[in-house]
Amino acid sequence: MSDELSPIPSALPRIDSSRLFIKICGIRDAQIAISCLDAGADALGFVLATGSPRSISISSAIDIQSALEKSTLCIAVVRNHLPDDSTLAKWTGGIQFHGNESVEFVQRARSSQQFIIKAVSGGAEEISKWDATSAIDAILVDGSAAGSGQTHDDAWLHQLAALRPQLKKPLILAGGLTPENIGAVIKLVQPAGVDVSSGVEIARGVKDAGLIRAFIAAARDAHRSSTPN
Repeated sequence: MSDELSPIPSALPRIDSSRLFIKICGIRDAQIAISCLDAGADALGFVLATGSPRSISISSAIDIQSALEKSTLCIAVVRNHLPDDSTLAKWTGGIQFHGNESVEFVQRARSSQQFIIKAVSGGAEEISKWDATSAIDAILVDGSAAGSGQTHDDAWLHQLAALRPQLKKPLILAGGLTPENIGAVIKLVQPAGVDVSSGVEIARGVKDAGLIRAFIAAARDAHRSSTPN
């Protein structure tokens, strides 16, 4: 199988300070996917990496994607390798690398029209390394245990707030975000985007439409109130 993925169906998404980018990750069915989009999500994440209660096959992700508007930004979340599945060639979304991939591996896997996110859980040095490469379009800073709901400590959030203005690439924040804490986190760090999975679930791997609406509304309100006019 080739490492190259199909390009997304439209122009690369633009992530900047004018509009908070919101991604809901761990989508497993079309009904929840549509609920996310109706609530105002900008992107949907499909966990193809194994070992998670949110994992689905690439064929299932494609089936859900086919039920959505073609302009919907769907992101395949992989860890350390691309799925060895011929159906991957039919994927028309972006990709999020969520493992210990090297810059060289990610660079080989991308095409010029692909939207690539790299998730990191390391410190400022790791973030700066990925910020300096052309292999990705955005950096996602996750907690130390992805999908666990583990929050960032206050000291690290303050470090991120200080680092963010120095980055060339958009910073997407994930890790333990909920409708209750997202407002304070956005006001402190002022990321370009946020990513949530367990924080909008009523059980592990089970998304709740009401929590999704509450999260997105709180995030949008916080972004509006913290963005200079």
